[in-house]
Amino acid sequence: MASSCSATVFNTLRHRSKAYKFASENTAESLQFFCNFTRDEGAVDQRGDTVLHLLAIKGNVAALRNLLRADHLVDEMLLRKNANGNTALHEAAMSGQKGVAEIMVTKKPDLVFERNNSNETPLYLAAAFGKREVFTFLESKNSNCRIRRHDGSTILHAAIEGEHYSLAIHILGSYPDLADKHNEKGMTALNLLATKSSSFKSKSSYVLNDLSRTPFIPWQMLEAVAYKSVIKTKIDEKVSESELAGNVGISKVEKPFFIRVILGYWFFGKIYDAKQQHEVVKKLAQKLIEKEDWSHYIDCESIGPEVSSFGISSRKKNKVPDPLIQATTFGIHELVMAILQKYPEAADSFDENGRNILHIAVEQKHRFLYQYLMNSLAYKDRMLADIDKQGNTILHLASYVENPASSHPKIIDVASQWGVDYHVGTKRGSVEVINQMSWDVLWFKRVKDDSYPHLRHLRNMDGKTAEELFEENRSSLRVEAEKAAKHVSANLIIVAILICTINFAALFTVPGGFNQNTGDPILLSDHWQEMQFFMVYIGLALFFSFLSLANLVLMQVSRFDTNDFHIAVPVKSIVASLTIMYSTGLSATAYFQGYILESKPGTFIATFMILYMFVVWYVLALVMVDTTFSTFDYMYYALLHLIAYKSQGI
Repeated sequence: MASSCSATVFNTLRHRSKAYKFASENTAESLQFFCNFTRDEGAVDQRGDTVLHLLAIKGNVAALRNLLRADHLVDEMLLRKNANGNTALHEAAMSGQKGVAEIMVTKKPDLVFERNNSNETPLYLAAAFGKREVFTFLESKNSNCRIRRHDGSTILHAAIEGEHYSLAIHILGSYPDLADKHNEKGMTALNLLATKSSSFKSKSSYVLNDLSRTPFIPWQMLEAVAYKSVIKTKIDEKVSESELAGNVGISKVEKPFFIRVILGYWFFGKIYDAKQQHEVVKKLAQKLIEKEDWSHYIDCESIGPEVSSFGISSRKKNKVPDPLIQATTFGIHELVMAILQKYPEAADSFDENGRNILHIAVEQKHRFLYQYLMNSLAYKDRMLADIDKQGNTILHLASYVENPASSHPKIIDVASQWGVDYHVGTKRGSVEVINQMSWDVLWFKRVKDDSYPHLRHLRNMDGKTAEELFEENRSSLRVEAEKAAKHVSANLIIVAILICTINFAALFTVPGGFNQNTGDPILLSDHWQEMQFFMVYIGLALFFSFLSLANLVLMQVSRFDTNDFHIAVPVKSIVASLTIMYSTGLSATAYFQGYILESKPGTFIATFMILYMFVVWYVLALVMVDTTFSTFDYMYYALLHLIAYKSQGI
């Protein structure tokens, strides 16, 4: 009896293993196995999946047709759910298996209305996973396209949450009333889109005005240039919205032949797809903004009972997220510009802390967005004078340091995508710490010059002026930046001394030696011009190494006051970087010149040496750009601010 039970368990385990193996096969053995196995077995794994679930995931249409012909595909099997409450049709919708879905729905049409534990229908999951073909099929089978998940999210929410923007455009075109539907958090589709900052060009790595978003800046430069060169698809003219809404998104768009040839390379293909996605998400944003009723955010009471039916209290109902506030928080330039162009009155929006969009742009340190708002807002003077609920002026907000999510006041980072234009992550190298301190000083001065003079003396509810708060918030950062500057300069001093020593020794040990009678270099008479080049290279290398050494010593003895980080420290950093690079490159060039004088190489070797010298300078340039670009970028904006500043009238 015991051995019979053990054999049954063994056979069951063996059958389950075969079920996984045969789920993607169409052999005669696998088809016969499923006909026998499905009649007796339930769940085959801890997810609660049945054989039918596995066949749906793998898209095994042949096996399903065989089950249908053998009358094994009964309603009971089709309605069986796994641990998540998903039927096999749910799994087919998530996997994009249209053929499987057709067989199941033909057998049991009302299967499209089944819901899982999260109250999701197969149509909802097809939208959430961006499976366009399955979505279209289920949509045609009288599925309820206006159903909601347990949290009130619609299929439009689902498509945007999954970043399937072309499918979202299709859904919005077919069901425009979904645009103003709120989920239980009060979020409309536009609210949700405003949290997807990484989907927009302004927060991508393909911008030339902010080249510090990738680990290697020269590579980002190359990508940004390639991005500008790539031809974008005209959504309205070239392809229809239904064509854009493919299973894999933008890659389904038909491209010109020469574009397909170029995009065969991974580098260009990735950039092309990114550019098309940016165009699609921008188009989706425009359509959502056109259908938005901004009275919801001006008069929150007008939202009505539709939101509260999903569990929102009347108190929270008045806190409906404002898409403009969200877009400003995340620094999405395209969305902010589109909203203000359509609804200029939205500029007077305030968040729960009483801050307007200028306040938020300053607090989040979005310099480009702040510049746009200062140039375009009609009532910027009034907005600059606003004070929030904690008594903070715009200058107080400019004094905050690091991620605002970690400092008062608290702001919820919905998607963990803070788009601060000044890179202030927790893991920072020495140069990044110095740059952060410099950027913070410049930012405070910039906002200070734009704001009213009397705001500088106002105290917040903690009794602090903006300058007092700035110094308090940056006391530890200033000490950290001072240590970082001294650490970097101390290491570079060693390099500068080493270069000085090498070149000083080379100056008195020229190639070929000296004539014992005259004291002149032996090669001077026959190779006068080459010797002159050698001496020039050595002399310039010595000059730049001495200049670097003097500059680095000055860095060591600097006071490192807060104002020193505005101009003095960045200038010294730039001079040190340039002089070290020039002295290193000229030392290498002098070595090549000396080798040519000593060995008199042939044409091939000489050509190789010239190429090698070019590679050395090229590598030095790449390292220079990657390590010091942020400092040069800072100095550019610092000088621009000094030139453009106009003193306030008294």
